[in-house]
Amino acid sequence: MKKEALWVFVVVWGIACLYGSRGCWEQERVALFALNVTLDPTYGMYAGGSYFDCCSWEGVQCNPTTGRITKLMLSSSNYDRFGSKTRYLNASLLLPFEELRSLHLQANYLGGWIAPEEPNMLSSRLSKLEVLDLSYNFLDHSILSILGTIPSLRHLFLRQNNLSGTLHVNGGFSNLMELDISDNAVDAVTITEGIKNLSHLENLYLDSVHLKDVGTVVRALGALSSLKILSLQNNTIEGTITTQDFHNFSKLEQLILDYSPLNTTMGILSSLGPLTSLRLLSSYNTGLNGKLSNQSLCNLVKLEELELSSNRITGKLPTCWRNMTSIRVLFLEDNEFTDNFASSPLTSLTSLELLSISGNYFDIPSSLSPLANYSRLKVLLLDDNNLTTDSKVGSSIPRFQLTVLSMSNSLSKGFNVTSLGFLNHQYDLRTIDLSSNDIAGPFPAWLLENNTKLENLLMANNLFATLEVPLMTLCNLSVMDMSNNGMRGELTTKFCLNVPNMYHLNLSANKLEGNIPSELGSIKSLSVLDLSHNEVSGGLPIQLLDSNSSLRILNIAYNKLQGEIVFSNDTMNDNMFWLQLEYNMFEGDLSFLSSFVYVSILDVSNNFFIGKLPRLIVNMSSLILLDLSKNQLNGLIPQGLFNHPGLQYLDLSDNNLSGSLASPFIAPQLSHIHLNGNKLNGSLAHLLPNSSNLVTLDLSENVFFGSIPYWLGNLSHLSILLLRGNRFYGTFPKQLCRLKCLNMIDLSKNNMFGPLPICLGPMNSSCRGDADEVDSTPRFGLQSKELSPWTYVRTIRSHIWSYYTDVYHYKVLVDEVWEIPVIIGFTTKRRFDAYKGYALLNMIGLDFSCNNFSGEIPLEIAISQNMLMLNLSHNKLIGHIPMSLSNLTKIESIDLSYNNLIGSIPKELTRLNFLGVFNVSYNNLSGAIPNKNQFGSFDESSYYGNHLLCGLPLSNNCSTTININCSATESCTKAKEDGFIDGETFYISFGVSYTMVLLVIPVVLFINPQWRQGWFHYVELVITTCRSLFITCYYFVQDGFRKLSSGRTI
Repeated sequence: MKKEALWVFVVVWGIACLYGSRGCWEQERVALFALNVTLDPTYGMYAGGSYFDCCSWEGVQCNPTTGRITKLMLSSSNYDRFGSKTRYLNASLLLPFEELRSLHLQANYLGGWIAPEEPNMLSSRLSKLEVLDLSYNFLDHSILSILGTIPSLRHLFLRQNNLSGTLHVNGGFSNLMELDISDNAVDAVTITEGIKNLSHLENLYLDSVHLKDVGTVVRALGALSSLKILSLQNNTIEGTITTQDFHNFSKLEQLILDYSPLNTTMGILSSLGPLTSLRLLSSYNTGLNGKLSNQSLCNLVKLEELELSSNRITGKLPTCWRNMTSIRVLFLEDNEFTDNFASSPLTSLTSLELLSISGNYFDIPSSLSPLANYSRLKVLLLDDNNLTTDSKVGSSIPRFQLTVLSMSNSLSKGFNVTSLGFLNHQYDLRTIDLSSNDIAGPFPAWLLENNTKLENLLMANNLFATLEVPLMTLCNLSVMDMSNNGMRGELTTKFCLNVPNMYHLNLSANKLEGNIPSELGSIKSLSVLDLSHNEVSGGLPIQLLDSNSSLRILNIAYNKLQGEIVFSNDTMNDNMFWLQLEYNMFEGDLSFLSSFVYVSILDVSNNFFIGKLPRLIVNMSSLILLDLSKNQLNGLIPQGLFNHPGLQYLDLSDNNLSGSLASPFIAPQLSHIHLNGNKLNGSLAHLLPNSSNLVTLDLSENVFFGSIPYWLGNLSHLSILLLRGNRFYGTFPKQLCRLKCLNMIDLSKNNMFGPLPICLGPMNSSCRGDADEVDSTPRFGLQSKELSPWTYVRTIRSHIWSYYTDVYHYKVLVDEVWEIPVIIGFTTKRRFDAYKGYALLNMIGLDFSCNNFSGEIPLEIAISQNMLMLNLSHNKLIGHIPMSLSNLTKIESIDLSYNNLIGSIPKELTRLNFLGVFNVSYNNLSGAIPNKNQFGSFDESSYYGNHLLCGLPLSNNCSTTININCSATESCTKAKEDGFIDGETFYISFGVSYTMVLLVIPVVLFINPQWRQGWFHYVELVITTCRSLFITCYYFVQDGFRKLSSGRTI
């Protein structure tokens, strides 16, 4: 009977367990719905699972035996710290979860907890809760009094909340082993006093907490006798740390100081001597500078991971490091070490699994013979060093089998891959980067054959002659960058078939010919294809663009591709994000664009596309950049294009577009507009009234008319304004004086009149940040593929520190962040040039030529002391050349020709050492031409039409030329004194004589009656004679007309 009873019990218990595990408990399911209402998580609570079985819901884990919930992850996925109102959580909702061990409520906008009415309810119901993560909320210090009643808590995370002031984390936290109160406005000194009784605390994170007295803080933390991990990242550390401060840290294993400026030289490293149990030390980007002392870190014999990257450490490595044989991971990159690798202590660290010394000045033999005995080495990063050829190539077989090798920009020019003899013995490589080394010779196909697991091949910026691919299929190869090598040959079908899992293929900037194989479109994993700047020809395979293509980025610009691009009406490509077809010979209309409704970057410029702009462009909701310039498009611009919410860059220049722009632009993100070189017309009175983000506006070479609109003064970030070659008229609008970020302004070839503005400069220095946006479109970040060094090497780093900081050493394999350079046309040095890149960024110029501006040149005409070009030619300017132009110390071109300027050329202009063009021809200038410095290089064409100028390069000799425009110079004064006629004396004597004659004649006639009678008789005779002559002439003319009329009647 006992046996039967036992079997019955076992069966019943098994059935109970089986059915009990099929679903969660009802009270827990109800509580989850209540939590959902309070927290409002972005995901559906039971998405993808059963409505009744909450154990299948996202973020929920249950005990498979009892069906009770053990872990809840209810974090918000769309966290915005200032994007929602705070919420208050009723802690009674958590009481049903009696088996809960781990609760994650990060980023839920929690402003506080409402504790249950019964004081011991949380401690009794949540007696098994060990992990509680409340990071990224708005909780204040009152939360600690509630959580202190849960004695089972071992891990508490309160990162980035509203904790402030003095905190006392003690009492009920007697079992706490891990505490994170980083990114709070707390007082670090009082915190350490408040937590010193947490005798079980092992991991403490005080990142982004202002440490006023770091010595005091560290000494107080010494009371935590169990402390193993101390993180003080991203702090503003004040004070110093001494050896005495670390005496009580006998169990400390990890010390993290990253991004905390230590305001010290290398002394802090010597003060770490007492930390004999330390296994990990990280001091990334902490401002360490100078040389390492001979005893730096020498006592840390248990050290396994050392991070000193991104500092300014110089000199050689301490010789005592030879004894630190436990080191497995060593990061020394981006410093200024100058050691010889072969004689350095690194040769003794044979336990190394990861070594990164990139960005230093180490001398490293190309054979890597000093590392031959590193049998555990997996990751080797030697970028930006100096690898030299040695005689031991191939003489020894290294014991290491690398998985990651990176030595970009480290080899001298003309290096051959065969000089890297150790590569012949590597068979386990997953990533190899030999970029930017000018390696010559044939493509090393044998490297791919030896390493069948290779995933990432980066060999850009070398001198490989041809593209050769092994006959075998490379199933693991996903990233291949062979750009900018000058390789010849064709991209073959066999190549496409041998890389079936390719993700990113970059063969740009080579000399590849032939057609693009359609088989590329069959590679389902291919996301990025860049064949730009080659010589491929033929048509564009539709397989790359149709609905079956997985391509997100396609760049085939600067080739010889031609023909029409035609799709069927139902083709829809939802993947394409970035499409560049510019500088080819494509033709036909743009109807194919209807297939790319989600494209963001679209550039089809410099082709032969015809027809009207398709209205479908307006419906491309993701569009950021649109460049259709330099085609043969005609018709009107769709009005909806100017209201696109996300459009930042618009270039429709050099087409045959027509019509007016009467409707205002309200696209809020527009920063670059290029509509130049079309047939657009009408007024611009209301075009862009509120486009505050606009940096470039180019409307030149159209038929716009009317006055220059006032709203231009509202474009506070405007750096380039080009209105050349239109029909604008009127005076210069004073609203433009508010444009303190203006770099370039071109109003030439219009009908502007009135005085020149005196309010354009100088440019506000605070605008330089905005000016940096002038030379290119905003950088568009797509997805990037990166390699973490921890993929192949184990680390002892804590999971929290790893989560926030392992990005430091991500190696970027694919940086899919591109920008399109802005190109601006501007006249300078007597020619019309296209400016882009650095030249555009530094171009500051003003062109008001070919208008009707009048008056004098204002002293304030310079919009910046860094101005490079000034053109005021072909106007009606008068007065002198202002000496203030001599303050333009970087000016390269000044053109004041075809005006009415007078006076001499200021000698102060000879201080302009960069002046390459100076033209004052066809004015009324006089005096001697300066001939010092740059003025000695100008020919006579710079001075034509000024007949009173003298001196070289003109043939007029200043000693025989009379300067009538006498200025306040000594030579002018001498000319006045020695001239044939004294002008001042002549005018005075003439005036006096004329006045005397007018006075003497009436006086004489009054005194002498006979003369008076004779004068009146003479006057009467003259009047009578004139009257007789008039009458005679009158009748003569009348008689002549009468005879003429009689003759016509007959």
